[in-house]
Amino acid sequence: MQWSMRHRFGAAAVLTAALAIRAPLVLPSLPYLGYVDEGHVLHPVLTLLRTGGWDPQWYLHPSLTIYLITLLVHVMRPVYFLMHGHSLLQDLPIGADFYDLISPPEVILAGRCVVLAASLGIVALGMVLARRMAGQRAALAVGILLALCPALVQRGAIVIVDTVAALCVLATLLSAVRLRSAIADGGASATSARREAFVAGLLAGASVAAKYPAGLVFLVVFFALLGPRHEWRSRGRLLLFATTGLFVSAFIGMPAFVLRTRAVIAALLEQSRLYATPALFSAGGGGAGLFRQALSPEELGAVVCALGVASYLALLWKRTTRPVALAWLAFGAALILPLLVHSYQPFRYALPLVPPLLIAVAAFLFPAPPGPSSARVAVGGLVLLFVLVSFVPGLKWTYRERGVRDSRAVFIDWLVTKAQPSHKVLFVRELAFLPKELDRVPATVVVAPWVETRTLTEGGTFDALVYGKFDLAGALTPRDSRVSDLARFESWLETLTIEARFGSNPTPIYTNFWRSNGELILVAIRSNSGELLRHALPVSATQ
Repeated sequence: MQWSMRHRFGAAAVLTAALAIRAPLVLPSLPYLGYVDEGHVLHPVLTLLRTGGWDPQWYLHPSLTIYLITLLVHVMRPVYFLMHGHSLLQDLPIGADFYDLISPPEVILAGRCVVLAASLGIVALGMVLARRMAGQRAALAVGILLALCPALVQRGAIVIVDTVAALCVLATLLSAVRLRSAIADGGASATSARREAFVAGLLAGASVAAKYPAGLVFLVVFFALLGPRHEWRSRGRLLLFATTGLFVSAFIGMPAFVLRTRAVIAALLEQSRLYATPALFSAGGGGAGLFRQALSPEELGAVVCALGVASYLALLWKRTTRPVALAWLAFGAALILPLLVHSYQPFRYALPLVPPLLIAVAAFLFPAPPGPSSARVAVGGLVLLFVLVSFVPGLKWTYRERGVRDSRAVFIDWLVTKAQPSHKVLFVRELAFLPKELDRVPATVVVAPWVETRTLTEGGTFDALVYGKFDLAGALTPRDSRVSDLARFESWLETLTIEARFGSNPTPIYTNFWRSNGELILVAIRSNSGELLRHALPVSATQ
């Protein structure tokens, strides 16, 4: 079925809207990380940039997304040289003292651009797959749903592997549908069937290299190859083609599967151990379960979940769509059931299931030709509008959470207007300010660890102290020798007069924890020197 001119313009408008909705979320937090997991992907990118090799030396996530970001950074290097007069590699951080210290910010930007492209790819491929299953109305409907779904929008411009994995899974689902068509049209022995089987395997291998569990999408390819007994030889050969593609693509996307097998297995075991300890994710002992998260407006919402159940039932009822629905449900069950072992798993683990769910909804609202009556189309349009209205709270949350500037950047902007070359400002090192940001301050800046801060401050050589508040709850065991020292240090900080305040979140004591975009930044001045912050913001001022 060819796209009509009207529907082509509609598809282009949907993609443009998807870009417009996601683009404002790319830049706000720069030059700092904007999400807790961005560093898990970007630190291995820095490793590849430093070493010039293939091994990211970190396997909690597969390396496909890491490779894509590294490739884009290399593509950006000539432009960076023209803008800065030196190589981007010269601005890489020497070490990884803090999780937050990813520089230059162009590395973060490259990562977000890769994920943004993957997010737009999900919208485009979703429309293509929906068109094959239910026609052009369903294609435009799912394009709108994919463009506006909060679960996809909030992960459309942050550096995570899940969005790339969702794209690879969706591409595999489309390839499996094409494989079914090739077998139906030319038989299991046709050259086109062999080609589609190999491509489907390649895409399933890319899913593995994007996110380990996403490789379970190969089940959908396997289901597409099931058929009559008398064709078992020809279909077995197709399975061999698909399996070959799976292994080839998985190795290209992550050579460590073969070259660092023990390290990969150890990483998988470590990841399982981490998610078996919910207290690591919040002081309350974890978050809501996957299904409760799905019902929240920040992800899918109750309306979409209810429609999704009805839509899959409709796909199962219809003979032409039943095989596809069964394959998708088998993949979904295989992906979800292991996640239910632990009381908490981030919803992003289930992100590959969101596009097929929305495709099912669109196909239910706007069935395939000969198509619904005008009354059915009107009802489908009203239900679609109701779904979009249900997305509004989640989109508001997304812009509120993802669209804020980092409190450290806001503070430096403010300090630049207050400081003078004669001033000397002491920063607590654990706040994790980027060195390039501190270079913007027109004053003498000294960075020291918290254990030295009190002595340096009481020495009377600094005009101002920039500090915060440590998050001690659940971070340190009672036997940790630092507990009493930190308690005394915090008590001393309480005696200081706060002249300005930015952000609200306490600073993690561990260096490998994210500081968040709302880290609490406090400023105190010497009692006998009010010049530096004479016109300071009031104590209640926040970013």
